Amino acid sequence: VGSLLITLLKHSDRVKMACMAQLVNVIAPIMTEKGGSAWRQTIFYPYMHASVYGRGIALKPIVSSPLYDSKDFTDVPMLDCAVVYRKESDELTLFAVNKSLQDDLLMECDIRSFEDYRVTRHIVLQNDDVKAVNTASDPDVVIPHNGGNATVADGVLTATLSKLSWNVIRLRK
Repeated sequence: VGSLLITLLKHSDRVKMACMAQLVNVIAPIMTEKGGSAWRQTIFYPYMHASVYGRGIALKPIVSSPLYDSKDFTDVPMLDCAVVYRKESDELTLFAVNKSLQDDLLMECDIRSFEDYRVTRHIVLQNDDVKAVNTASDPDVVIPHNGGNATVADGVLTATLSKLSWNVIRLRK
């Protein structure tokens, strides 16, 4: 879901609106039980983050990443990334997905054009158990946390992205 949202952001000059078909209670972002509980699925969080922080001007990052081969494609980047600049509030938001099944990924991003910006928040959604899910009885198995390690030094944003993680890095002047 994170990679899908990043793709939409990267093509926002052509994609003006996108709809989500999964609004039935099968793979919905919010699950419910009749007369009972409601809980957020893991896919809820990337949708929420993109909706809240993905507003503004979509920038075109130049990404260099390790590659992998899938069943159908070769040379697939391990890193998916999109950047949004919100001029009104002088904020920069970087969305990143590390698709590696085994390894953390060191990400470096040249932000010299955004002088004096600092990291205000690095949100991470990740769980070491790739099959972990949120349920009515345990709704907080996979939830975002502010434990990311993004920093800025000499115009370079650096962060270690955990394996199979969704990351939202917020910067501000």
